[in-house]
Amino acid sequence: MKLGFVDHHLANYHADVFLKLLRSTYADRGVDLIAYESDPAPGDDWCDRNQVPRADSIGEVVDRADALLILAPDNLDAHAGFAEQTLPAGKPVVFDKVLADRVEDARMIFEQAAEHGTPIFSSSALRYAAELADAPSGGPIESGFARGYGAWAGYGIHTLAVATRIGGFGVRRVIDTGTAEDRNLTLDYGSHRISVDCHGGANAGDVLGWTAGYRVGGEWRTATVADYPGFYRRTFGVYLDFCAGVTPDQTPQQAVELVAVHAAADSSLAAGGSWIDLT
Repeated sequence: MKLGFVDHHLANYHADVFLKLLRSTYADRGVDLIAYESDPAPGDDWCDRNQVPRADSIGEVVDRADALLILAPDNLDAHAGFAEQTLPAGKPVVFDKVLADRVEDARMIFEQAAEHGTPIFSSSALRYAAELADAPSGGPIESGFARGYGAWAGYGIHTLAVATRIGGFGVRRVIDTGTAEDRNLTLDYGSHRISVDCHGGANAGDVLGWTAGYRVGGEWRTATVADYPGFYRRTFGVYLDFCAGVTPDQTPQQAVELVAVHAAADSSLAAGGSWIDLT
């Protein structure tokens, strides 16, 4: 299989980590790589530095690759434009981290993929944290919580991925009674609720990290994510499996729901902490 990396500039952490995994942990998969970047970082030729074949256009990488990985983890607004140029080919497309940064774009990507019969997949790496591997994945749980850190716009999706890993999908409504830097959400499923808090601060990553808990049969179980290299390794394995035709554990509809939950939290906060319906 030939996998195509697509980004506006490949000089980013995710591209480096996935390339390293492809040449170490997953070297036995027999995956060849080709890469395209629309706006390379000045003074840093990622393809030359890493000895990766370069495509001179997005059309070339789409033609030559069997499957595509849309990166741009720090510029999620680029996903919609890359989707328009890759989905018509009908080849599997992975959107790293999250489908899009706006609900409208996420729905557009979903609809375009359906129109062209193109398999798509998207997930935060936190969904595949080893510490969450034994979580019930959608229930039956009675209650739960997820705590994370980082700027909500770029990192909130990771804490939501933890929340939906333990609470499942099918969120009916969302409320956020926090602040711009310290988000405090409740996800209401009807049958149960998940509380979600995500905090900023210079040392939030070191002190808080990502933690989660859920109650089943009246008893709590908790997990603290500690193996950061592990969740990248597991996620990239899921990406490669999907590109090879394996059905993943998260659907395109659920990827859209994650974006909708994230946006609903913003709407709730802007409204002074009101419930926002998703259904």
